Amino acid sequence: MKKIILALSITWLSSVSFAQSKPTFTYDVSGSSGTYNDRSYTEIHLGLNWNMTEWFNWRNSVFTQFGSDLNTVWGLDTTGLFRTEFYTQGRDLGIEFFAGPGLRLANEKSSAALGTAGITLALGGLRIGGGATYLNYFETRQDKLDQDLPKDEVQYFITLSGGGSF
Repeated sequence: MKKIILALSITWLSSVSFAQSKPTFTYDVSGSSGTYNDRSYTEIHLGLNWNMTEWFNWRNSVFTQFGSDLNTVWGLDTTGLFRTEFYTQGRDLGIEFFAGPGLRLANEKSSAALGTAGITLALGGLRIGGGATYLNYFETRQDKLDQDLPKDEVQYFITLSGGGSF
Protein backbone atom coordinates (compact mmCIF):
# COMPACT_ATOMS: atom_id res chain seq x y z
CA MET A 1 0.00 0.00 0.00
CA LYS A 2 1.46 3.33 -1.05
CA LYS A 3 0.77 6.36 1.07
CA ILE A 4 1.20 9.80 -0.44
CA ILE A 5 2.43 12.43 1.96
CA LEU A 6 1.79 16.09 1.20
CA ALA A 7 4.30 18.29 2.94
CA LEU A 8 4.53 22.06 3.02
CA SER A 9 8.07 23.15 3.55
CA ILE A 10 9.20 26.62 4.49
CA THR A 11 12.93 26.93 3.89
CA TRP A 12 15.49 29.61 4.61
CA LEU A 13 18.47 29.28 2.32
CA SER A 14 21.77 31.08 2.33
CA SER A 15 22.73 33.04 -0.75
CA VAL A 16 25.13 31.44 -3.18
CA SER A 17 26.78 32.29 -6.46
CA PHE A 18 27.54 29.36 -8.76
CA ALA A 19 29.46 31.53 -11.20
CA GLN A 20 32.67 30.81 -9.32
CA SER A 21 34.87 27.77 -9.88
CA LYS A 22 35.64 26.95 -6.24
CA PRO A 23 33.21 24.99 -4.03
CA THR A 24 30.85 26.92 -1.74
CA PHE A 25 28.81 25.99 1.31
CA THR A 26 25.24 27.03 2.04
CA TYR A 27 22.81 26.17 4.82
CA ASP A 28 19.08 25.72 5.07
CA VAL A 29 16.46 25.20 7.75
CA SER A 30 13.12 23.67 6.82
CA GLY A 31 9.98 22.27 8.35
CA SER A 32 7.18 20.18 6.93
CA SER A 33 4.12 18.25 8.03
CA GLY A 34 2.12 15.30 6.74
CA THR A 35 0.16 12.21 7.79
CA TYR A 36 0.70 8.47 8.26
CA ASN A 37 -2.33 6.23 8.89
CA ASP A 38 -4.46 9.34 9.54
CA ARG A 39 -2.01 10.63 12.20
CA SER A 40 -0.14 13.88 11.66
CA TYR A 41 3.60 14.41 11.92
CA THR A 42 6.07 17.28 11.74
CA GLU A 43 9.57 17.03 10.27
CA ILE A 44 12.34 19.60 10.83
CA HIS A 45 15.64 19.71 8.88
CA LEU A 46 18.93 21.57 9.31
CA GLY A 47 20.91 21.18 6.10
CA LEU A 48 24.42 21.89 4.90
CA ASN A 49 24.94 22.06 1.14
CA TRP A 50 28.36 21.59 -0.40
CA ASN A 51 28.08 23.09 -3.88
CA MET A 52 31.06 21.23 -5.30
CA THR A 53 30.59 22.48 -8.86
CA GLU A 54 27.99 24.59 -10.60
CA TRP A 55 26.16 21.36 -11.54
CA PHE A 56 26.53 19.21 -8.37
CA ASN A 57 25.47 19.80 -4.75
CA TRP A 58 26.08 17.30 -1.93
CA ARG A 59 23.39 18.01 0.66
CA ASN A 60 23.52 16.64 4.22
CA SER A 61 20.60 17.36 6.51
CA VAL A 62 20.03 16.31 10.12
CA PHE A 63 16.34 15.90 10.84
CA THR A 64 13.76 14.89 13.38
CA GLN A 65 10.23 13.67 12.72
CA PHE A 66 7.63 13.56 15.48
CA GLY A 67 3.87 13.38 15.80
CA SER A 68 0.79 11.94 17.44
CA ASP A 69 1.03 8.18 18.03
CA LEU A 70 4.29 8.05 16.03
CA ASN A 71 7.73 7.17 17.31
CA THR A 72 10.14 10.10 17.18
CA VAL A 73 12.60 9.55 14.35
CA TRP A 74 15.89 11.38 13.89
CA GLY A 75 18.81 10.96 11.55
CA LEU A 76 20.69 12.21 8.51
CA ASP A 77 19.53 12.61 4.92
CA THR A 78 22.46 12.69 2.48
CA THR A 79 21.75 13.42 -1.17
CA GLY A 80 23.79 14.04 -4.32
CA LEU A 81 21.85 16.60 -6.34
CA PHE A 82 22.61 17.22 -10.00
CA ARG A 83 21.42 20.63 -11.08
CA THR A 84 21.16 23.00 -13.98
CA GLU A 85 20.10 26.61 -14.04
CA PHE A 86 19.13 29.32 -16.48
CA TYR A 87 19.48 32.95 -15.29
CA THR A 88 19.42 36.41 -16.78
CA GLN A 89 22.71 38.33 -16.93
CA GLY A 90 22.28 39.96 -13.50
CA ARG A 91 20.85 36.75 -11.96
CA ASP A 92 17.64 38.62 -11.07
CA LEU A 93 15.40 36.15 -12.88
CA GLY A 94 15.97 32.44 -13.36
CA ILE A 95 14.93 28.84 -13.14
CA GLU A 96 16.76 25.89 -11.57
CA PHE A 97 16.18 22.15 -11.94
CA PHE A 98 17.61 19.52 -9.56
CA ALA A 99 17.43 15.75 -9.12
CA GLY A 100 19.45 13.04 -7.44
CA PRO A 101 19.70 9.91 -5.31
CA GLY A 102 20.37 9.69 -1.60
CA LEU A 103 20.11 7.82 1.68
CA ARG A 104 18.18 8.41 4.89
CA LEU A 105 20.11 7.05 7.89
CA ALA A 106 17.75 7.02 10.86
CA ASN A 107 16.67 5.31 14.06
CA GLU A 108 13.34 3.44 14.54
CA LYS A 109 13.91 1.25 11.44
CA SER A 110 13.46 4.39 9.34
CA SER A 111 16.55 4.19 7.11
CA ALA A 112 15.69 4.40 3.42
CA ALA A 113 16.94 4.90 -0.10
CA LEU A 114 15.59 8.12 -1.54
CA GLY A 115 15.37 10.10 -4.72
CA THR A 116 14.39 13.72 -5.04
CA ALA A 117 13.67 16.10 -7.92
CA GLY A 118 12.34 19.60 -8.22
CA ILE A 119 12.26 23.01 -9.80
CA THR A 120 12.91 26.48 -8.38
CA LEU A 121 11.89 29.83 -9.85
CA ALA A 122 14.00 32.82 -8.81
CA LEU A 123 12.92 36.46 -8.82
CA GLY A 124 15.50 38.72 -7.20
CA GLY A 125 16.27 37.31 -3.76
CA LEU A 126 13.05 35.28 -3.59
CA ARG A 127 12.90 31.63 -4.66
CA ILE A 128 9.71 29.59 -5.00
CA GLY A 129 9.94 25.93 -5.86
CA GLY A 130 8.57 22.48 -5.46
CA GLY A 131 9.22 18.86 -6.13
CA ALA A 132 8.92 15.34 -4.81
CA THR A 133 10.99 12.96 -2.70
CA TYR A 134 10.49 9.21 -2.94
CA LEU A 135 11.57 7.07 0.05
CA ASN A 136 11.85 3.28 0.06
CA TYR A 137 12.37 2.09 3.64
CA PHE A 138 14.70 -0.88 4.21
CA GLU A 139 12.62 -2.33 7.06
CA THR A 140 8.97 -2.41 8.10
CA ARG A 141 8.31 0.51 10.42
CA GLN A 142 5.58 0.69 13.04
CA ASP A 143 3.85 3.48 14.90
CA LYS A 144 3.30 3.57 18.69
CA LEU A 145 0.14 1.46 18.25
CA ASP A 146 2.16 -1.29 16.49
CA GLN A 147 0.48 -0.59 13.15
CA ASP A 148 2.68 -0.93 10.09
CA LEU A 149 3.66 2.24 8.29
CA PRO A 150 4.02 2.34 4.49
CA LYS A 151 7.22 0.83 3.04
CA ASP A 152 7.20 3.34 0.16
CA GLU A 153 6.47 7.01 0.55
CA VAL A 154 6.26 10.01 -1.75
CA GLN A 155 6.60 13.44 -0.16
CA TYR A 156 5.59 16.43 -2.29
CA PHE A 157 7.10 19.69 -1.18
CA ILE A 158 6.78 23.41 -1.78
CA THR A 159 9.75 25.61 -0.96
CA LEU A 160 9.80 29.33 -0.25
CA SER A 161 13.26 30.74 0.27
CA GLY A 162 15.04 34.00 0.82
CA GLY A 163 18.49 35.27 1.57
CA GLY A 164 21.01 34.97 4.34
CA SER A 165 24.66 33.98 4.22
CA PHE A 166 27.68 33.09 6.28
